Amino acid sequence: MEPIDIVRLEEAVVVFYRSTSQEQAHLHEWLTKVQLSAQAWQFSWQLMQLGKSQEAQFFGAITLHSKLMKFWHEVPAESRDELKQKILETIIQFAGGPKLVLNRLCIALSAYIVHMLSDWPTAIEDVINTFQNQQIPNVTKEMQLWIMLEVLQAIPEEMQAIYTSVKRSTLRGEVAKRAPLVMETTETYLQMQLDIEWDADAYGNMTKAVKCASTWVKNIGFSIENCQSIAALLLKMVNKCYWPCVQDGDGDGCMSADENDLAEVCLKTLLYIIIQPDCHLYPIIASVIINMFLDSLCDITKMEWKPDNNNEDIVSSIYTLFVSAVERHSTLLLSGITASDPELSSLCSRLVNEILQCTDKPGIYPVEESCSSMALGFWYLLQDEVFAITYEVERFKCWEYIRPLYAHLTRILVRKAEQPDENSIDKWTSDDLETFRCYRQDISDTFMYCYEVLRNDILDILSTVLDETIAQLQTNPTLWTKLEACIYAFQSVAEHFDGDETKQIPKLMRVLNEIPYEKMNEKLLGTALETVGSYCQWLKDNPVYIPSAIQLLVRGLNSPMSAQATLGLKELCRDCQLQMKPYAEPLLNACQAALTSGQMKNSDCVRLMFSIGKLMSLLMPDKIPNYLDIIVSPCFEELTAICQIETKTPQARIRTIFRLNMISTLFSSLNTDLDDDDQIEDLQNLQPVLIVMQKTMPIFRRIAELWVEELDVLETACSALKHAIVNLKSSFKPMLQDLCYFIVAIFQTRCCAPTLEISKTAIVIFYKDEGCKSLMQQLLVEFVLHSFKLFESTAENGFSNIAETIEMFYACLLQIVKKIPQSLDDKAIAYDRLIFYALKAMTLPENGPIRTSIQFLSHFVIQSRNYPQMTMAVLTAGEEILKTAVVCVACVTPRQQVEKFADIFLSVNKKYPAELAIWLRNIMLQSSNFPTNLVNESEKSRFITQIIREKVNKRLLQQHLTEFAIKARGLSDKFQ
Repeated sequence: MEPIDIVRLEEAVVVFYRSTSQEQAHLHEWLTKVQLSAQAWQFSWQLMQLGKSQEAQFFGAITLHSKLMKFWHEVPAESRDELKQKILETIIQFAGGPKLVLNRLCIALSAYIVHMLSDWPTAIEDVINTFQNQQIPNVTKEMQLWIMLEVLQAIPEEMQAIYTSVKRSTLRGEVAKRAPLVMETTETYLQMQLDIEWDADAYGNMTKAVKCASTWVKNIGFSIENCQSIAALLLKMVNKCYWPCVQDGDGDGCMSADENDLAEVCLKTLLYIIIQPDCHLYPIIASVIINMFLDSLCDITKMEWKPDNNNEDIVSSIYTLFVSAVERHSTLLLSGITASDPELSSLCSRLVNEILQCTDKPGIYPVEESCSSMALGFWYLLQDEVFAITYEVERFKCWEYIRPLYAHLTRILVRKAEQPDENSIDKWTSDDLETFRCYRQDISDTFMYCYEVLRNDILDILSTVLDETIAQLQTNPTLWTKLEACIYAFQSVAEHFDGDETKQIPKLMRVLNEIPYEKMNEKLLGTALETVGSYCQWLKDNPVYIPSAIQLLVRGLNSPMSAQATLGLKELCRDCQLQMKPYAEPLLNACQAALTSGQMKNSDCVRLMFSIGKLMSLLMPDKIPNYLDIIVSPCFEELTAICQIETKTPQARIRTIFRLNMISTLFSSLNTDLDDDDQIEDLQNLQPVLIVMQKTMPIFRRIAELWVEELDVLETACSALKHAIVNLKSSFKPMLQDLCYFIVAIFQTRCCAPTLEISKTAIVIFYKDEGCKSLMQQLLVEFVLHSFKLFESTAENGFSNIAETIEMFYACLLQIVKKIPQSLDDKAIAYDRLIFYALKAMTLPENGPIRTSIQFLSHFVIQSRNYPQMTMAVLTAGEEILKTAVVCVACVTPRQQVEKFADIFLSVNKKYPAELAIWLRNIMLQSSNFPTNLVNESEKSRFITQIIREKVNKRLLQQHLTEFAIKARGLSDKFQ
């Protein structure tokens, strides 16, 4: 790099930090190159001279840190002492600020210390002695302490980040030897502070000291055996932060920001202590420390157990600690249930009770409280651990213990699932509502865990709550939220109950039809409609309740809750289709009325067409044309009108997609041959969908011509035809010729993903039918040739622009080569081009083409041994396939995708093992710089051996590829 002009550099830095993001982007690349240059060792000090701008000084400090972290090998051994002195002197120079620069310099010293641990083994002790004993003149005691803590805190993080030739595990071991000293230093300081009054400066350094201890415990580890004293100290600090403000009669009971920060970092450190990887090896110590948590913190949670409490942050941190402790020590918890030790049993009871209280926190989440969500995961863990117990006697004892807990939990969850009412909803933001929606889903999952413990008893509990709620509504009709939450709970466990349950579910169905919805919030009707849909499997076995379900769903179609009504009706028609036959006509009339009312959203209209198709399938053949005319004709009439006008406006596009989606949904569900496994062709009684398609295929072709540039329109049109094919299968054969004309007509104008997919669907379904085989073979050839035309017309650097089409092309070919490989045994298909473009797709940055091209090539290689022409193609291109795969692994493909290439090596090794060995040696040993200059000859030879050896173990081969990619990309230091 050319010599750097320090004046120009300083100007560029100032502009960079004071400019807009667009200007920053322009400078970023150059400044990064400057930082990487060897000259950075000199200019970093120049930029930190007194009198320079703060931006320049900061850039100098981060450059010095970057060089120390990544380019330590550039520092001569004889210059390292001088470098240390220079860093220390500059730290003292900036002791008065700016802190932003001082912070970076302290981190730079941390990086230096980690590099020098073997040459300067007393580095950490020296730093502590220098700054703790106030050996720096003209720097305040507090600032010396701040610098010491900043340096100590950064050491574990720098240990993980620096580039070094030392093994990371060895380096970690060296740093870990100093952990007792660091922990003792921070603990001694904090103990001294505990008995004095705290001011603002004290809070800052105490918080930093606790963060320092936290970082060492989290990143290095500190045996739980040695943590009792610091745990006790941290708990005392939490209490000192909390109780004075709460007990101050003149205050508002709120902790200050400083108190909150200190308490939070103390609790986080306690969490890291109790969840350390090896702490389960010390159950006695763990139980002692968890007991300390409970003794010290339960009074705080009890004080704050109210809605809109003043100190939610500390309560949230405490409950996080409790939940994390029990999740990490679940075995200890279970032993407390089964063991005869009263102390352990008491610990278990107290801990579970605290988490139950956390779940039952007063107020509505997340506006009035923010804790209860963190406890929900525990209830899954507890029942999962209990049912995983091997010994039946112990498992039964634990189950007996947790049954009343989950019974109580069920009632709590009903309350927590209550929605905000009309009086409180105004203070909720859209983010609050979305958070609550996700929380309700978590509650729904937790009801499922309750079912796993309680089984059918959960219905009795919910039924009791339902009775209580209805009784309350008699006196106060506005209390709809509890009733809605109770119905939601029934909905959550619906999938577990079949038709044998004849006590509580019939009662629920009666209640759902008796509720005066017009007097209550519309959300209640919405939940009731969803609940009916969720019990469709039960209704199938209890068809006597279907009329009342239909009545409620039809009511919903004509309400603001039409989305839930169409969803419920869709599930009912899908699961109970045959049982719906007596009600098909009146229900169709109701659906038609809802469609023509104009009150439903487009998405609801589309969804309703599924139910219409299922209901039409139940009618006598002579009645279907009339309903088709009434319901489907308006769709095609509007589409015809749009095509005749030929005005491609945004509104016309939206209406076209909407109408096509309605037709597509109908095609997916309308099938009069209900015994799908034994379809009988009846030329006198064609499927209704075929009748519709015969009349409307010209409209589909016209839509394709008009909207050929609009991919979403083509996709919707193809989706409609695909649904017809998949639904009707062999019954679709009379329309197959017309479908091929439609597809080829689009191909001749544009090759795109939707037409490729519908082609694949037709080929896979009909190729094995002797009457259709020739036509499907022609379609396959057109499929390949038109794709090649697109690829050939694409610029060399433009394949990412058609990545979606390439992905679909090879995804379709993958299905074809897996299911009907004989179809590819055709001289009209150029195997060399198939392989060439697959290799091209492998080198793209997009994940989709990489994945599908690899999968296609792998299966093509496996099938090729059965077909001589395909065998020749693989033998001809095999070396190029492997060469491209190696290059992709080494330096081209995003590292996260490297493992996928294992399929190629395995398939070649399986079918062409002798050739694989020759090809790999030709490729890997032909050039000293192949695939990159970072891999030497012995490493390449080992890689060849690994590939050849692994014929079955895909996971191990993936590991070899990942390791080779790391080495070839020069990332070994980062992944030690």
